[in-house]
This record gives sequence, structure tokens and C-alpha cells, in this order.
Amino acid sequence: MYLSRLFLSEGNRQANQDLRSPYALHQSIRWAFPGAGEAGGPLPDGERLLWRNDDSKGLLVQSVTCPDWPALEDRWPGYFRGVEVRPLNLSGLREGDRLLFRLRANVTVSRYRNGQDRAADPRTKREALRGAREQLEWLDRQGERGGFTVLGADIVQSGNVRLYKARGGAPMTLFAVTFEGLLAVENADQLAQTVQGGIGKAKSLGFGLLSLARG
Repeated sequence: MYLSRLFLSEGNRQANQDLRSPYALHQSIRWAFPGAGEAGGPLPDGERLLWRNDDSKGLLVQSVTCPDWPALEDRWPGYFRGVEVRPLNLSGLREGDRLLFRLRANVTVSRYRNGQDRAADPRTKREALRGAREQLEWLDRQGERGGFTVLGADIVQSGNVRLYKARGGAPMTLFAVTFEGLLAVENADQLAQTVQGGIGKAKSLGFGLLSLARG
């Protein structure tokens, strides 16, 4: 796996547009993977592209295959003002490790319409969890499924994010929560799979990237 930190040039027209639109940004990032940019082609087999805009700290992109950022720069000269790429090796994870984490997630749950059960109404809708307690409980559940236990977490951001798929198009609103804290590794293999696959919904729009670091 690979972890890239990108600094986009706001003076570049395409980069400036992408910074304003997560949907457009995702489409541009795809150009760094052979065949995935032109006409929305598929990503390479086994690729799970995740990203998060950390504003002044840059755009963080995690990929299974090594990205070709010069190809993106060739397409839009001056797009980047800085690019850093490093291998991401999760083989060193061990049960009991305590790691710092950061996660921006679309914190929602499925609710049955009209309060009915699955047998009566199989249709569901996504609802945002807006209370801090509910959000932290959601994070705990992700840990139970993802091979880790949350030892402590802060909610550093919580609120709606309005997205546009195209200029002049109808907006789409997603609920975003950014967590920072400390976790303990319960199952190293499972946690590695969680990091690779991401957490929650709307991953193509900048959600779900779980960043880990040793304190």
C-alpha cells in the first residue's frame, strides 16, 4: 500500500475547482491510476482508493497500487505545489499496540421507514447520528467489527457537508464527523483490512480513511 500527501496549487484552475468539490477531486485523483481517469474507467484490480482533505496539512490519499502523480501533473500543469509518497506497511501491527488515529467518517445508520420491521417494510433510509454519545457509540461499533478498541476519542468536527456533482447541479448533503484519539489493536489482520477498506459510507467523497500513527 501507499500513502500520498498532496498539496494542490490554488492558483491552478483545475486544482482550485477540485478543492471546492469532493466529487470532482475524486475524479481527478483517478487519473493517477492507469485507465481509471479516462471516461471514468475502472480502478486497477484490487484497488481501494481512499482520501481525506486535511486542509493546511494537505490531501491524504491511500492506495493499494503506487500512484502516478506525474501523469496528473502532465494533464494539468501546475496542479501540485508539493507531492510526498511513501509505502504504507501494516505488517508491523501487533495485538495490544496503542496507536493514535484520525478518521473523517459519514456517521449514519440505516433506519426502517415508518418505524416498521424488516418483514413489513424492507426499504431503509440513512439517518445521521447527530449526538456526541451516538457518534462515539458508532465509532465503538466500528472498532468491534474492525479489529480495534477505542481507548479515547475526541470529536473535532461534526456537521453537514454540501456537495455538488456538477456545476449548477443539485446539491447533495452528507453528515461528516472527524474523530481523533487513541485505539488498541485487538486483531492485527482485521485492523489491516479495515485500514485498507475504510470505514463507513461515502468513501469516494473523502470519508472513511483511518489514519494510524505511533505516539
